[in-house]
Amino acid sequence: MSCPLVIPIDLTISVPDVNDVLVDFDRIQIFRSTNGEGGAYQEITATHTRPQLAANVVAYDYTDALGSSSYWYKYRYYNSVTFAFDSFSTAQPGQEDPALSIVSIDDLKTNYLFGVDLTRDDGMPYPDSVFAHYIRTAVSWMEHKLDIPIRPLDIEEERQDYMREDYGKYLWTEVDRFPVIHVESVRMVLPGEQTVQDFKPEWIHVARESGQIQIVPGPGTAGTILLGAAGAWVPFIYGSNRYIPDLFRIKYRAGFGRPAPGMAGINDPQLDVVPYMLKDVIGKFASCGPLNIAGDLIAGAGVASQSLGIDGLSQSISTTSSATNAGYGARIIQYTKDLKDMVPTLIRYYKGLRMRAG
Repeated sequence: MSCPLVIPIDLTISVPDVNDVLVDFDRIQIFRSTNGEGGAYQEITATHTRPQLAANVVAYDYTDALGSSSYWYKYRYYNSVTFAFDSFSTAQPGQEDPALSIVSIDDLKTNYLFGVDLTRDDGMPYPDSVFAHYIRTAVSWMEHKLDIPIRPLDIEEERQDYMREDYGKYLWTEVDRFPVIHVESVRMVLPGEQTVQDFKPEWIHVARESGQIQIVPGPGTAGTILLGAAGAWVPFIYGSNRYIPDLFRIKYRAGFGRPAPGMAGINDPQLDVVPYMLKDVIGKFASCGPLNIAGDLIAGAGVASQSLGIDGLSQSISTTSSATNAGYGARIIQYTKDLKDMVPTLIRYYKGLRMRAG
């Protein structure tokens, strides 16, 4: 018996008529089925984790840290005073958040926030949505900083130009997004949307790290003969052209991940998963948000010390917190130094991939 893969699942609950709902209810109860859409549903929220409805706010996010892509979810509105509740919503499947599979909420707490008091003033733990928010932000920031996709990204039809000089290099071309997980199809399409050639998957050779693609027909096939005659795949009217815009149409998946069976792409331990250095940068960047929050709550936002005196006895508490320095400022400073050293190294590496491959 195989167990489902545990991965944080994001739920987005839309309440377009929220102001009308607020007349009778103030919270949202969320229920989960681990046995398919028609299975038994059990509540996974509690008193302190039920999303609170707010006037004019029509979208609410909830993260199930112990979810699975095979689970189903329902929700209903709830009144925390009268305990009244509304009817259930339609069941919906959970959606995996690729960012939370790169650095999980537990990873962030254990590896980067160890020893930090992650509770509010009333003793309740921070909701997982706080950590999920900063992880998503860190992954997105890293993708923009490096200008590469880290989470899997599906490109349905990317257009690349035909250059006659590249024809003798086995129809060499280069996709816009890299690294590449796999290539699903490569087609030659003439102006007027006429497909000239839909290349066989086994002919497609991809350098996953740099995103460079070549078409190499198998030995003894008609394709070998055609490739030997320069421009043979291109009709006579275009054959003498050195350049044809948007001739290649490429469908592929970019980012880090294992290629799907039957797709052009070879398993590579360095590309099938997100590298540790990238994960470490994401984890350190993501932890700065919760560290700032926790630092403010040690003794109160911007409070450097507190004292208590009763009948001649006194006790004082001092922190590193101030109006300009959070309580966990030392750890934030250390993480910031690490990021300043690590990020330029990653930029140099990923920006130089194509120069090394070419």
